[in-house]
Amino acid sequence: MSSDIREYITNNDIRFENESDIPDSLLLDYQTDRRLSKTIHNRMLDLGFTNATPIQAISLPIALNGRDLIGISKTGSGKTLAFVLPSFIYLEKNPQPSFTNILIPEMLVLSPTRELALQTHDVFNKFEFFRSVCLYGGSSRHSQISEIKSKHPRAVIGTPGRIIDFLNSRIIDLKKCNYLVCDEADRLLDMGFYPQIEQILDCCPSSSNRQTLFFSATWDYKVQKLSKLMLKNDRVLISIGPLFTLNACPTIKQHLFLVEKSEKKKLLLRTILSEFAGMKLLIFTNTKRCCETMSNYVNKLGLTDCDYIHGDLSQENRQRVIRLFDNNKLMVIFATDVAARGLDINNINVVVNYDFPSLLENYVHRIGRCGRNGAKGLAFSFVDYSFLGNVKNHRQLIDIVESSGSSIPKEFML
Repeated sequence: MSSDIREYITNNDIRFENESDIPDSLLLDYQTDRRLSKTIHNRMLDLGFTNATPIQAISLPIALNGRDLIGISKTGSGKTLAFVLPSFIYLEKNPQPSFTNILIPEMLVLSPTRELALQTHDVFNKFEFFRSVCLYGGSSRHSQISEIKSKHPRAVIGTPGRIIDFLNSRIIDLKKCNYLVCDEADRLLDMGFYPQIEQILDCCPSSSNRQTLFFSATWDYKVQKLSKLMLKNDRVLISIGPLFTLNACPTIKQHLFLVEKSEKKKLLLRTILSEFAGMKLLIFTNTKRCCETMSNYVNKLGLTDCDYIHGDLSQENRQRVIRLFDNNKLMVIFATDVAARGLDINNINVVVNYDFPSLLENYVHRIGRCGRNGAKGLAFSFVDYSFLGNVKNHRQLIDIVESSGSSIPKEFML
């Protein structure tokens, strides 16, 4: 291993399960690296991509060598490009198959939510290299079938339920899907998709006859079990930071408030909304009812224009709110955890945990909505006194906050 590679790996806290898997060269510069075709170079330049993020710099050489890969990295680290770029090179090298009445895609990306699937689809489409289709529930089945027939896409991006629906209906066939991506595997498992993933794998070529890229923010027992089902035995395992700890991005300044439930509304209105007026705020609640109630309450007071998103909203309404928020037409939204993963919105300044999540994994994913790709962010969390009764979670929260460089209020100290 060269001294430059060792220095890069050390400085970016990149961990390899086996040091022998470290590539001979990294892919750091999208404009000069000869492993990318001239067409890809030019398009990367047009889209403003110059330097790879750590997960991309390490993942791309491994994927381009045809190896199966497990990448453990926090949300917002640039994982999408780490599997999209190798897919373009794979599709470039393989001639497009002839069209049939059934779609036989060469690539499949499994996503846990509609939002993440659509965002991945958007990244794929920005390059304009190969046609793709996005399949997910909660939207017109007929229109998705029409899109398949009109576009003849080579890549499918979708959620497990709709993929299985189309497999059972003989609309798609995965017998030639030799490039498989499992995106946010931990979230797929949290949502109970393990049986559906098994069904989908049964329809794909065996692991020995396909390349599989597998990304997750955590590496717990359930994620490890799924990885063994999906990948070859000689897969490469990398992580940005330690494998078995929860890490918040160090560019996010975390603030904890120990409050009674009755005090939260006043603290939000008088302190945070007033102090950060004009900034983009994402405020999390644990229930759909609270999400709607607080959004309506803030609008009624006339403090700022805000809206909400949760799982019961129609896809059209959720996309409308997200689009307004992304385009700075709306500066505050309330959300349940449906927005905690895969919500790729630029320049969120502040995240507020109005309700503190029951799982610390969700805490890390929520606050990761700000401070993306090296930007600075602020996270404010309202923690009620009952949380302190769980010593294990209490200690872990302290570790998460302190390890990222933020301070712990004295009332939280054990």
